[in-house]
Amino acid sequence: MRALPLFLALLLAACGGGGPRPDPFTFTGAGGQPMIADLHMPPGTERVPVVILSHDNRGKSDAVLQAYVDALKGAGAAVIVLDHYGPRSIDPSQPPSQRAWFTPLDFALDAFGALDKAAENPRIDVRRAGLVGIGAGGGGGSLLAMHQWLLQTRPPTGARFLAAAAVQPECSFRVANRDTGRRPIRIIVGDRDNVTGKPACEDLGSFLRAAGGDVTVSTYQNARHGFSDAPGAVVANPQGDNITRCVWQQGPDGLWRERTSGVSGASLFRIGANEQTLAAYQRSWDGCRTAGTETQGDAALRTRAVGETAGFMQQHVISVRPR
Repeated sequence: MRALPLFLALLLAACGGGGPRPDPFTFTGAGGQPMIADLHMPPGTERVPVVILSHDNRGKSDAVLQAYVDALKGAGAAVIVLDHYGPRSIDPSQPPSQRAWFTPLDFALDAFGALDKAAENPRIDVRRAGLVGIGAGGGGGSLLAMHQWLLQTRPPTGARFLAAAAVQPECSFRVANRDTGRRPIRIIVGDRDNVTGKPACEDLGSFLRAAGGDVTVSTYQNARHGFSDAPGAVVANPQGDNITRCVWQQGPDGLWRERTSGVSGASLFRIGANEQTLAAYQRSWDGCRTAGTETQGDAALRTRAVGETAGFMQQHVISVRPR
């Protein structure tokens, strides 16, 4: 019987889904920012698990996210779709460095803010909560949200995510406290991704598994970054940020050293930032970043990623018996 909800989820994803309009969902995000999101509830009156869906650094796009919403809702979960940029008036057409320093950590903190608010909904069981992040923004944030480094800043009784799936994420950060509590993490990446990159994600997986992490990296052959987008021709951007060589390792002092450039003393995520550490970060970015990216949407790969994500959430969140 457990296979039936997943089958329905995959069917909905393949057909494009849809259904009733979402309900508005308000909460407090990173930095105390008032936020509004979309809440998609499955039919019925019983309590249900929740999956929070976080967009990439291009902003909220229903064309990219809707198949994931349909699959997760079809599998029996409430789905909260975040808009990290709209309430902050962040223009995603501007380079990330000009977006008021909105970092993957802020994506993660927004997700926790939404999870805390979801606990007030009588139909949502936050003991069964999952996080799905897309791209460098939401994907990087979903990986950070699983670290004890961040969880230790939350109340001991605060809700946590049982599992996280990161689709084409930024895998550039090596947090000194690599403990992820053995909560399952699934990373999905393309072997031709020259935006965030397969090598960095495989390295991150090894880094976390060495500390007991439950991390699986799923690689899609002949897949470029953006395979969840609408299918089409390859889009080349000669000035696009290729950060596949960038890896920042946090030291005991909390500051970071970037491997490729060798620059030390940088501050990431605005933590402990001052003029000197920000200048070090810019030097490290200039030293590891290269120019030139390609993206391409692919219908078959998107269906595969949606199905894998929904199946992962069903196994580790939706079908879990609450304690």
